[in-house]
Parts: sequence; structure tokens; C-alpha cells
Amino acid sequence: MPSVVIEEIRHRVAIAGSVTNAVTRQGIPDIQVTVTELNLRTQTREDGSFYLLDLPVGQYELVISGSQLGKYYGTSEPIAVRVADATNGQPIFDPQAHIKLQPTQLTGKVTRQDNNQAIAGAMIKLRGSSIQTVTDKEGKYLFSELPASTQTLEVTARGFATATKTPTFTAGQQITINFQLA
Repeated sequence: MPSVVIEEIRHRVAIAGSVTNAVTRQGIPDIQVTVTELNLRTQTREDGSFYLLDLPVGQYELVISGSQLGKYYGTSEPIAVRVADATNGQPIFDPQAHIKLQPTQLTGKVTRQDNNQAIAGAMIKLRGSSIQTVTDKEGKYLFSELPASTQTLEVTARGFATATKTPTFTAGQQITINFQLA
């Protein structure tokens, strides 16, 4: 009697997603994505995308980690995803695996002390670094992805006295600091 070989049919299912900056919507590379139940890990690519292939059908918890978290971005709670069965032999990608991280962000406005008018072209920089920006025509400025730490901000504009403030930034925090120049 011939022997019968029984092969286990393996369903191909997958989790695909991305880790992005919540403000700029740009992908964040080098973030580790872990499926805690399987101790399975992958790293985000240059565009922030990640793929976890050949998973058994089930519900999983994704945890992200990396050196940028807690420094330039706030942390993320674990994300629950459900991987369903493939019906046509193609992997199923869960659309809910897109993770948006809030960057440490500073916004503000620079105005004249005497009449509160906006100062366009004022230079705002983090002292001791190359991080700097210039105010727009409304006197507004924005820094995104700042390192979490205590920083000295310095504002200069032609015809005005230099002003400084020394705030402490927490990872993922959004703060507003306005300046009035004399």
C-alpha cells in the first residue's frame, strides 16, 4: 500500500505598517517593531515602513522601541493588531499597524516689545548647536524633532536686542514660547 504524505497547509498572513512623524508624516527609520507574543522583531526601513511575514492567524501586540524614542519623540503604547486568514493565498496586511509618533516640538512668535508687531526674519537658534530657524512674515517659527533636554534659545533680529529663554523639553511635548524684542 502506498504511503500518504500529509502536508500542513500554512496560511500566509502578515502585518505591514509604518512608523511616522505625526507632524511631518515622514517615515522614521531604525525603529524596532516587536510582536511580543512571538518574540519576533523587525526594523523600520528608511521610509518608516515595516513588514512581519508568515504569522499564524491571531491577535498580537506590537511594541516599538529605538534610540529616537524618549529623545526626539514621545513613546507609544503597545498596539493591538488582528491578523486574519488569507482567502486567496495572498498575505493579509492589517491596515491598523500605522504608528504616528509625536515629535518634541517648539512653536512661537517673535514680536516687537513696543507695539506687538510681528518681526519677520528673526533668527531663533538653540545655543551650542546648529539647530536654527527664521521667523516667517507673521513672526512665527517652528522647531520639530528637538532633543529632549534643557536648551537655551537665542533670538536675534537686526535692530533689536538679543533675547534668551531656557526651557526644558520633554520627549513628545509640544510647547509654545513667544518672544518680545526691545
